[in-house]
Amino acid sequence: MDIVFYVSLLLFVLFGPWILVWRMNRGRKQNREEDQSRWRELTNRVLALELALKELRSRAALPSGPKPLTKEAPVGEPRPAPPRAAPAGPTQPEAETLVSPNPVQQPTTPPPLISSSAAASIRLPSLAQHLKSSLDLEETLGTNWLNKLGIAILVLGVAFFLAYQLKTLGPAGKVLVGYAVGGLLLGAGVWFERHDLYRILARAGVGGGWALLFFTTYALYHVPAAQVLTSQLTDLVLMLAVATVMVWHTLRYRSQVVTGLAFLLAFLTVTVSHSNVYSLSAGALLAAGLVVIVGRMQWFEMEIFGILASYLNHYLWLRPIIESMGGHRHPFPEFAASAGILALYWLVFRVSYLLRQPQGERQERISTVAALLNTILLLLLFKYQSAHPEWAFWALLTIGAIETALGQLPVTRRRRSAVIVLSTVGTVLLVVAFPFRYSGMRLSVFWLLEAEALLLIGVWTGEIVFRRLGAVATLFAAGHMISVDAARVYGMRMDDADLRSHPRVAALFAVAAIVFYTNAHWVSRRWSGLFEHEFDRRLMARLSYAGAFMAFTGAWIFLPEAWSAVAWAALGLGLALARRRWTLADLGYQANLLAAGTVVRALSINLNAATKFHGVTQRLISIVLVTALLYITSRWSWAAEDGRGLTFGTHLFSARQVVGGAYTWTASFLLALVTWYELRPVGVAVAWMVGGLILLEAGLSRKSLQLRLQGYAAFAASFLRIWFVNLNASGSPGEISPRFYTLVPLTLAFFYAYWRLHEAGDHLRELERKYRAADFCCWLGTITLAALMRFELPADWVATAWAALALALLAVAWRSGRRLFLHQALLVGAGVLMRTVLHNFYERSYFPAPVLESRWLCVGTAVALLFLSLPILFQLRRKGMAELPEGIFFRVLIVLGRRPEQVFFFIALTLLTVLLALEMRHGMVTLSWGVEGVAVFLLALWLSERSFRLSGLGLLLLCVGKIIVVDVWRLNPRDRYLTFIVLGIALLLVSYLYTRNRETLRQYL
Repeated sequence: MDIVFYVSLLLFVLFGPWILVWRMNRGRKQNREEDQSRWRELTNRVLALELALKELRSRAALPSGPKPLTKEAPVGEPRPAPPRAAPAGPTQPEAETLVSPNPVQQPTTPPPLISSSAAASIRLPSLAQHLKSSLDLEETLGTNWLNKLGIAILVLGVAFFLAYQLKTLGPAGKVLVGYAVGGLLLGAGVWFERHDLYRILARAGVGGGWALLFFTTYALYHVPAAQVLTSQLTDLVLMLAVATVMVWHTLRYRSQVVTGLAFLLAFLTVTVSHSNVYSLSAGALLAAGLVVIVGRMQWFEMEIFGILASYLNHYLWLRPIIESMGGHRHPFPEFAASAGILALYWLVFRVSYLLRQPQGERQERISTVAALLNTILLLLLFKYQSAHPEWAFWALLTIGAIETALGQLPVTRRRRSAVIVLSTVGTVLLVVAFPFRYSGMRLSVFWLLEAEALLLIGVWTGEIVFRRLGAVATLFAAGHMISVDAARVYGMRMDDADLRSHPRVAALFAVAAIVFYTNAHWVSRRWSGLFEHEFDRRLMARLSYAGAFMAFTGAWIFLPEAWSAVAWAALGLGLALARRRWTLADLGYQANLLAAGTVVRALSINLNAATKFHGVTQRLISIVLVTALLYITSRWSWAAEDGRGLTFGTHLFSARQVVGGAYTWTASFLLALVTWYELRPVGVAVAWMVGGLILLEAGLSRKSLQLRLQGYAAFAASFLRIWFVNLNASGSPGEISPRFYTLVPLTLAFFYAYWRLHEAGDHLRELERKYRAADFCCWLGTITLAALMRFELPADWVATAWAALALALLAVAWRSGRRLFLHQALLVGAGVLMRTVLHNFYERSYFPAPVLESRWLCVGTAVALLFLSLPILFQLRRKGMAELPEGIFFRVLIVLGRRPEQVFFFIALTLLTVLLALEMRHGMVTLSWGVEGVAVFLLALWLSERSFRLSGLGLLLLCVGKIIVVDVWRLNPRDRYLTFIVLGIALLLVSYLYTRNRETLRQYL
């Protein structure tokens, strides 16, 4: 290891100067370029000023106005005759030919700002300049660095000579040689220093001479090969005398290089030879001398070198002792002396830091680096030689307390930077000390107490440093509590190994939350003048969020499993109320964050909590409590005075409406989920419907759009669920099926919701009126009832039931005047047509159906009900020809809504015609169609409806065509003549009616 050190030292000596020279050369080049750029700018300015001056002179030389030509000549002088005008051009006054009133200057190209000679002088560095730079580097090495390297090597050589066990030359001879060489170097340096040519070389000799004299004096007792003295005290006095004279003499030159070189070589000589711990006293003396020079000459850079050299010498002495222990540290004889010398180093440099008066920011920064380096190196060497780890707590606590106390001394408070540095260092050490003695929850308690103490001290003394350190320490304490105390509980609960509550840890988090909230909202308001800086305000605001997180974590620790969500919801409600009471916006944001955590917890944990308590699951109890708390919190979830909002389409919703709506939507969603988990499948839709009705009534009474929208969502969810569950739930024979006792209440509830919304039409929002919320509920009720008929009644009677439903809807539409029921009846009528065609008319078996399920009875009843609807439909039709919308689809819908009797009549006519074709014997089909046609024609004449009359006529013509194409060739004789007779009579009757009612028919047309 010694070889490595000396090799490293040799490399530093050989290559360090070259690196420094390179950096100096690069800095010199940069300075030269900056100077050239500045000179170029100044040259341009001078040239611009010259041009401006010339222009001003030229303007001053011109006359201010034209000279009058009528001015008489002096007496005795003949008046000059005016020049003759050119014969081809007009005659012009002479004044205009002499000087114009405003002389026009010809534009001239401005001369370049920089002349050619100047431009040549500021070109980029030429080859000659590169050569000059190389010569400068060579001169710097030859005249400046080679002498320092030579002196250093010479001093080290003499030091090694004094330490070498040479048999032919005793200790006295070695000492004599050392003093002779040192004196020679010193004398030569003093002599040649008077000549300017050799001043640099001479000053290097002065530094080397003093370093060699100091080491020789040190070797009188501490180097065994050169030991002459037997008293260590005598040697220390001599070293102190030499160091004093050395300092006094080198200060005469007022050169940091000379003095620094002397101290560097002195430290190096002490480094190469030290036999025991007391030999390090030479380093202490050098440090003391260095501190005196630094304070007097303001050479603060040199102090950094002295700190590094002092502690490095001590480390080099400690290393053989510590390395020989092989990793098992134990006390050694020199332990106390070593610790004392380290403390002496620290004290010397700390006193220097306290007493100095830096001039300028640069010197203050250098002093700060020295102060930090002093404490860091002291702690590192204490740690390196530590044989009692249990003493680390007291050592850090003592040093931290001393540093903090030094930062409050009157001499320190003259410099603000010193107060900040020492207070910060001391506080950090005080904080770092506790983990060496305490751990877990006890460490969290001590850190929390220390952080609060620092903050309060800063408040009571008005010292911003302690306030900020206390706030930062508070955040560190919070981080430790989360990463250690809460993490330990999380580790136990992660695999469900230990789900117990931990009241002590929860109490710690509760106390931390109270402390953080007090600091953030009471201390910062009570002493608001101390927190004027933006950084301080932001830091205290972060404490509020840290308090919320502490409360959040403490509730989770105290109430595990499904009850954590309940506790978080309760905390959110408390924060929302506190925000409303004291107008603290941050508390409202924290309440919303807690609510979000509550929802995530409920979805991930509570829905799976199937443990029962007195027959009721934890899932039901906890989620009901959570939803109740969310509903309550929604009222105070956002500040009413906050003017921010969210635009949705053409509607503007305030931030309070959006956030409060989010609360209620989430609560409603959780209730819907818990009913899904807790109830039987067929009961879920009913429960959702009940919840929707409650939300609807609450929304109407409180005039809350959000609650009504949630009710609509519950209606839609309930309606969708019946198609997947309820309609497929068939009961046992002889019992009322679940379909019936679940869908009937749903149908009634849908119609009730329609009635309530229709009654409150003026109080509904434009959005609800635009999308017809009331009509939406009515449609759900009608479709649910139709679906119930489809699954509950026999298959052949479904069309008949739908026809009866259509008749009932038409009656309601007629009595109430609400065309919504007419539109529903039209849809149900279309359903009758499709159901009859796709089911009743489809031949399912070769065997005849029972009487109660025959086509004649089922389809005939449906057709009769459709025809019975015509009188009501004639009351509901509208013959006015209002404007029709664009698009064929919408036009068809509007026309069908205006003339609904046409729809029902043709559906009934089509079904009757097909029924006759399917049920009548083959030979009697044409006969029955003819009778049907005559009946339709008579009905048309009675109702005065042209479309009906044309349909009857069409049926008769169809019969004629069928006779010609089919019946003549395929019917038996009896059926043939009956068909011809009856059809002929029908045609004659129709013709007679046409002839008799010709005028009336023309009026219809």
